[in-house]
Amino acid sequence: MKFEPQYTRAVIIVHGKSEEHICKYIKSNLKVKIEIYKNNKSSIQITDLNKLINNEIFKNKKSFLKKYDDIEVIKKELTNFKLFIIMDTDDCTNEKKQNYISGAMFKGHWAYDYIVPIYNNENLEDVMEKLGIKIEKDNKREYIKIFPTDRKYKQLKNDLIQVESMSNELKGQKKITNMSTFFDYCLNCTSCLYK
Repeated sequence: MKFEPQYTRAVIIVHGKSEEHICKYIKSNLKVKIEIYKNNKSSIQITDLNKLINNEIFKNKKSFLKKYDDIEVIKKELTNFKLFIIMDTDDCTNEKKQNYISGAMFKGHWAYDYIVPIYNNENLEDVMEKLGIKIEKDNKREYIKIFPTDRKYKQLKNDLIQVESMSNELKGQKKITNMSTFFDYCLNCTSCLYK
């Protein structure tokens, strides 16, 4: 069995702690090399994104690759890589929401071809409720039970099967989320680890 080099396959900009926890679960349990970008002081809103993607890290390819230096680059193009942005949509106008979902708000940015906007409409808690998973809005620790990274919460169900199952459930909810796009990408990266 031949091991392939472990390049970073995605950078994920997360709205808040709940989304961060899901990404940590994916990273830890699927063994996918991803990096999580978050705001330590408060959650990131759709209305913050134009400023954020022009900050010191994201403003150009050179500064981005200085921060994330183990992304595969072939002929000056980032290869086998995505920049996911996971946002709730309950904090902006309908126009801004549509520009985010369509990706129009990122046109002209150097990373446009790599950006994959992930939406949770109105928010992640609403999406989970549609799947029959009740999350108390003030109790973000509930995500630890659903996506356990701590061994004391570890479920018997195989991690890969759990992510595949969640992705399949999410596929039926396109009106409120496209989170399955992120899950499927990570599952595909996991299957590519060995050749």
